[in-house]
Amino acid sequence: MITMIKTSMKLLLRTKAFWFFLILTPVLSTLVLKSQFDSSAAYMQKDDGTVIELSGADDKVAYNGGNGEYLVKVYDASKSWLSEEMLKMLARSGMYMICRCDLSGQGEVFTDDFTQTHMKRDGFEDRMGAALYIYPDFGSAESADKMAESIKLYALSDDERTDLLKEDIGFFINGAASDPEGFTDALGSVYENKTVISVSGKAGSTLTAEQVNHKTQIGYAFAFMTLGFVFCGVFVAHAAINEQKNGVFTRIGLTKAGPVQYFASKLVTAAIISLMSTAVMGVCSVIISTEDLGMSRGKYLLMIFLLGLIFSSVSMLLGILIGDVMGANVAAFSVWCLSALLSGLYFPLDDVSDMIRMLASLMPQKWFLNASEMIITGDNSAFGMVLCITAIYLCVVISTGSLGIKLRRISEWGNS
Repeated sequence: MITMIKTSMKLLLRTKAFWFFLILTPVLSTLVLKSQFDSSAAYMQKDDGTVIELSGADDKVAYNGGNGEYLVKVYDASKSWLSEEMLKMLARSGMYMICRCDLSGQGEVFTDDFTQTHMKRDGFEDRMGAALYIYPDFGSAESADKMAESIKLYALSDDERTDLLKEDIGFFINGAASDPEGFTDALGSVYENKTVISVSGKAGSTLTAEQVNHKTQIGYAFAFMTLGFVFCGVFVAHAAINEQKNGVFTRIGLTKAGPVQYFASKLVTAAIISLMSTAVMGVCSVIISTEDLGMSRGKYLLMIFLLGLIFSSVSMLLGILIGDVMGANVAAFSVWCLSALLSGLYFPLDDVSDMIRMLASLMPQKWFLNASEMIITGDNSAFGMVLCITAIYLCVVISTGSLGIKLRRISEWGNS
């Protein structure tokens, strides 16, 4: 078996495309982990009573909803203590999802051109219940009438909750005009004692915005790394396919080495490839600090190796069973695309159907992404989970591969 492993490795090391995937995908994964971006708006829970901050007035708010929430886009040119308290009250009421873009300090921003442009964009290119414009003098208004004049509300849907929004804004204005500090203090005590019952809770830990960004970056890195693992496994399958066509597999069958030993040699080769790719990732990760990863470098590389072991062996198995180079390439790319899409590496799967959730549970990336979340929050029991997942997939690969090679050998004998 050692001779077969050496022969397979020699063939791989002579393949230029193998080196391309072996080096490129770890580099791309490193660049993703090194880059800094904020994805908390899409991944964090939206029902926590906080105001979602937008980076600019042109940002769309439709991406923040998913369960029929009443979205309110706020153009806040005041950014005063009073406007802050009003938006907090609306967000904590549980009726609305408040998304604010900060326009304070920009002078007179609500010109006719600005209003018409954004009203058209909000109405036709976005999805929201209403748009709220808070003028700069809102925080300095001394009466309820002046406060009301400093706010403009535009209804952008026929949702009946628009009337409730108007009433809540009016309630705040009247209360704040009479006794601003006393009224806001009373509101704060009410919401502090409020019990929130979640009827659609998600599995997993509660993450901060920084931890969510770490999890998202790791998910994108997993997507690139699995691409490399899948095609490196396909190159092992290419060698096996050529051996079958050239009669090498038949000659091996005539020796003491049976189909199980033959498949085991290919599996060990896939494991060596995974180890090599993980080593390249380890070298590249030197430029990444543990703060950027959200976990220790050793834990991250261990997960990369186990994930690579799964995907390189699965793609190798598909290629050997298909028995065709082009079919193996198509199958490998399909496995990578569908598994990454259904596992939640690109976007959260909180609002998908039960069927999609069931399919997602079959994808190894989903379990590794959950393990990353557990490790980020300090739960080291994640390693037991990923080891069990890896063992289960390898058992399936070994049993299926051994049986498939035996059937192929019987088929070759029958044809001869």
